Amino acid sequence: MGTGLMQGTAAARWQRAPARWQIAGLLALPYLLTVAVLRGLTVTMPTYHGGDELTYHLPTIDQFHDQLPGVDLVDYPAAQTPLYHLLTALWGSLVGMELWRLRIVGVVASYVAVLVLYRLLRRHAALDAWPAAGLALVFALSPYVFGQSFILVTDNLGLLFCLLAIERFLAFSRGDGLPLTPFALACLWLCLALLTRQSYVWLGLFGGVWLLSRPGIDRRRIAQGIGLLALAAVPFAALVIAWRGIVPVGGDPASCGLCAPEQGRLGWRDASPLRAPLFTLAVLAIYGPLLFWRPAWDALRAADRATLRSWARTALIGFGLALLVLLIVPLSYGKGDEGFLWRVSRSGPLLLDSSWLFWLLVPLGSAVAALGLRRAGWRSLPAVLFVTFLVAQLATRLPYQKYFDPFVLLVCLLALRRSDLRSWRDALGPVAIVALSLLYVGAFAAGLILVES
Repeated sequence: MGTGLMQGTAAARWQRAPARWQIAGLLALPYLLTVAVLRGLTVTMPTYHGGDELTYHLPTIDQFHDQLPGVDLVDYPAAQTPLYHLLTALWGSLVGMELWRLRIVGVVASYVAVLVLYRLLRRHAALDAWPAAGLALVFALSPYVFGQSFILVTDNLGLLFCLLAIERFLAFSRGDGLPLTPFALACLWLCLALLTRQSYVWLGLFGGVWLLSRPGIDRRRIAQGIGLLALAAVPFAALVIAWRGIVPVGGDPASCGLCAPEQGRLGWRDASPLRAPLFTLAVLAIYGPLLFWRPAWDALRAADRATLRSWARTALIGFGLALLVLLIVPLSYGKGDEGFLWRVSRSGPLLLDSSWLFWLLVPLGSAVAALGLRRAGWRSLPAVLFVTFLVAQLATRLPYQKYFDPFVLLVCLLALRRSDLRSWRDALGPVAIVALSLLYVGAFAAGLILVES
């Protein structure tokens, strides 16, 4: 009797909604611990593309700081749009230009981004507080989000603006009568994302498709929304006109994922516009099975034969289409490609000009995508996010994994439902992702990955 009462009390305590400060403290813990390990950010985080910090970003920040209050936004060393560098230069003018002080901007931006993701998981999927916080930590600790939090790079500030835009687009669709104010705020965040990284052009495509796919929306509201999206792109368009291209005059086009490949860098096959979408599917083949193996297993056990045949047809169609595309457009390592999938792909033989790894992952990722789209529905948030991101990658010619990894993981997390997270077994996939991510960071720290840039 006493044991049962104690167990009931413990269960009730676990199910009780935590206070906001508890969630905020839990999500801050990885950042506080890492800042302590890095001795107050005075030690450089060993991570992917860490060399860009001193090669491109610090010189740009120093240049902007020296030019304040007037700044030349046309000619500077970094290849990205200038908002991150401008904000960091302004921060440095207040607190000092020591490297560790400048790195604080990235830590704060990353932490706030994780808080916004927690809010998204709570509102979109109606997850309970603790599971939502756990999944937000999975994202925070993922290999191409965590390391970027502690060095001078633009990635996580852009990610913050992207998540804020998605959250407001979602608020727009959930409001009675589709109120325009959340959509206008989403467009503001979209504008800031574009001013941080050019690659967030895809977010504008998402906003347009999200607007047009809302049931019951009238023509007047559509016209207003399209006008706001166009207005959000004006500052970025002005920079492109001033640059006479999509990279600043002093930037390095070789580090631009949207630029045409440098002559001799990649062969014509490798430069195919289908290359980046295929790589996106390969990344999905990593995260999808880890996060959805348990829901898939439960669904298989409960389904009747007709349902099983229908789902099998969907998976086979996705699998077969990917195989067909791989036969036409080989996917193998090209000069400049980086990320852990690219590195593993170089360790084995080629089959019909494609790496052995991609023959496994691309068809699997395509099958996962087909099943996931069917499960979530074509108008759902994760479906529209994934499809618009995938389509936009037709313009990408330099598929660094860090450009793809966070957004594919984000889509997978948003596709989870409350019913998918009922027991400790359901946490095995997220825990495995965290473990693999920490192993990846450890490989850098141990010097097992000496150069990845």
